[in-house]
Amino acid sequence: MSETGGAGGAKAGGELTAVLDALDHHLQREWANASAEQLHAELVALEQAQRRIRASQARVLVAVRASGTARQMGFINDRQMLTGGLGLAPADARGRLEDSGIAETARMRATARGDLSAGQLKVINAALASLPDECDDETRDQLETQLLAGAADRATCKQLQELAHRLLDALDPGRTERGAAERARRRSVTCGGQGLDFMARASMTMDPQLAALMREVHARWGQPGRLWPDPDTTDSRTDGQRMHDALVHALHLALSADARKAGAPAAIVIRMDLDQLATLAGCGQTDGGIRVPVPQALAMARGNHWFLALCDREINLRLFRSRRTASRYQRLALFAAYGGCTHPDCDQDARHCEAHHAGRPWSSGGLTNIDELALASGDCHAMIHATGWSTEPDPRAPQGVRWIPPAGTPRADNPPPPAPGPPPLTPLDAAALPFALLRDLDQVIADRRGAGREAA
Repeated sequence: MSETGGAGGAKAGGELTAVLDALDHHLQREWANASAEQLHAELVALEQAQRRIRASQARVLVAVRASGTARQMGFINDRQMLTGGLGLAPADARGRLEDSGIAETARMRATARGDLSAGQLKVINAALASLPDECDDETRDQLETQLLAGAADRATCKQLQELAHRLLDALDPGRTERGAAERARRRSVTCGGQGLDFMARASMTMDPQLAALMREVHARWGQPGRLWPDPDTTDSRTDGQRMHDALVHALHLALSADARKAGAPAAIVIRMDLDQLATLAGCGQTDGGIRVPVPQALAMARGNHWFLALCDREINLRLFRSRRTASRYQRLALFAAYGGCTHPDCDQDARHCEAHHAGRPWSSGGLTNIDELALASGDCHAMIHATGWSTEPDPRAPQGVRWIPPAGTPRADNPPPPAPGPPPLTPLDAAALPFALLRDLDQVIADRRGAGREAA
């Protein structure tokens, strides 16, 4: 849902209306016959406008966050208002919120004047984040002032980064020998969502141990010819591709380790239907939200302890009031049916969702039965209790669950549209058990063999 024109019909301020009108006029101009000087001047002016808009946007977001605007407008939180309401990517939303945290700093005021580019601001933010926690405000202000002076001297981003290194070395001489606690605080590995090509991007900030292990993985399995399936042909992979394959191999080894030595073995649950299995076409979806082509999913299962989705009446999915939380098989059945959060605005995967009593709450006598449960992310689940949203199982709804906004809010008159995609696998009120169930196929086969031997 796009609300770039203003939520609930509210109009932008007069100043921005004039800016938008001028931008509409600017978009109609033709530039084919413009001179080099004119084109350069336009680029400079547009860059100035982008910088100032960024600073103004940060100030508005400060007021938004302070007033609780997101909840008042019927959104889960500030981030969801930006991603679901404005259609921003999660990384862009995170950046806008981070900007609001520095809206009143000297570096953002310099951005408001048009003196600081986005790249220069990123360098200054990173330099200030590199200071140890015990650094006082005076030291931080000193570093910020010196870096702003360097940026004012028309330093490129690379030159500004080199200046930041020199200033940090002077302000914090022991930073290269910082202790283990500080390195542990800074370590980070993040993996983004998949693109339309099914590929995902990762980012790492490695401590020395992980850096050394990565070098060892590269040396052991990332060299030309290692893990190459055809010894009669030349390894044509790039170094990056070999490192990718080496990491896959190392993770397979780690995750298939003896459970008695390494804890419980990892379980990757992949959701697909019989047509996909029969044709080996399309993609399954893991409970972590990753789309995996069917042939690759089957290859991942080869040699591992695997499970098959079966419709089995022997597993009890109607627990009534015997327990409040969903059982393991109920959760697997909910994943098979829904894939993730059922709120139309939410794209959280099943692994990070909770089983929610979609009809009556447990406190009001709700039953822990499969036809009364649905998946909801932690934020969406909390929103029900905090803001007055409600849910109702409805086999006619695209997600099998209707999310009802609280009365008296803009979302009540403008509810979220249904999420795209297919409906749940089968209607919630089907006579047979409505969901595919995950059952240990090896155990089923062993039980049947044992029963056959006893009968003989």
